[in-house]
Amino acid sequence: MTDTLMERLKRDFSAFTRAEKMIANYMLAHRAQLPFDTAASIAESAGVSQMTVSRFLRTIGYPDSNAFKAAMRAEMEAGQIKISDRVSRIRRDDRDDSRITGNLELETRALLSTYEQRSTPAWSKAVEAITCADRVGVSGFQTVGGIASDFAGRLSYLRPEVRFLDGADGTFAEIFGPGFENPCIVLFEMRRYTHLSLLLARSAAKRKVPLVIVCDTHCHWAWEYTDIVFALQTESTLFWDTQIPLVSLGGLLLDDVIAGLGNKVQDRVNALRGLQDEFEAFDP
Repeated sequence: MTDTLMERLKRDFSAFTRAEKMIANYMLAHRAQLPFDTAASIAESAGVSQMTVSRFLRTIGYPDSNAFKAAMRAEMEAGQIKISDRVSRIRRDDRDDSRITGNLELETRALLSTYEQRSTPAWSKAVEAITCADRVGVSGFQTVGGIASDFAGRLSYLRPEVRFLDGADGTFAEIFGPGFENPCIVLFEMRRYTHLSLLLARSAAKRKVPLVIVCDTHCHWAWEYTDIVFALQTESTLFWDTQIPLVSLGGLLLDDVIAGLGNKVQDRVNALRGLQDEFEAFDP
């Protein structure tokens, strides 16, 4: 959202109706999220009806939520991306010939492109594969192993039969062994690519096991084994390529998996919370 519009919301806040204030308050607090919001998601977050959001958008100059999102995205992508005043402070404090500033802008653009993956044909295929599988194996090696393990851990809260595949036993029997008719694999990978990733992808393709690959744009071999590929921008001016897009896409994917699983998620989460309380997993 532009500074001018932010200022307008603040300036006119007292004149808004109660429902409009609720929407404006959400927008003021979540402006980085607005390029990806819909009228429905804003309504749910603000606690008003979708129709009220649509009317408010027209009031502030946007014919519908698509026009609003497009305008917000254009502002974020145009020139030097202004997410907040912190960006300007980083630029002022930069002592390394704009290298850090350049990396900030690369990572911001990468994050925007990651969110755009939700509109690709592969997205619905990935959600369906993860939702409908009778077992999901999640794998990632070396530097992305932690990302894969985290994704597997969070997914296991949402559905049963999730396994983190590290290949330590040399068989990957957790996913290729007998007992499961409809398994699925989610593979995280970045250059340099490990030989195990290639072997795992090859084995999945051979057995016609649905395979989701989350990788960087240099992972040319991914398309040889599956059409569910999310090739993300990971370029960086730092020593390491950025892993932020992989983590972000994982979070988005899990959110849509929750929607796909429906009421089963709440039942499972409630059961797990009961066990956590019983075994005092967390401080009260």
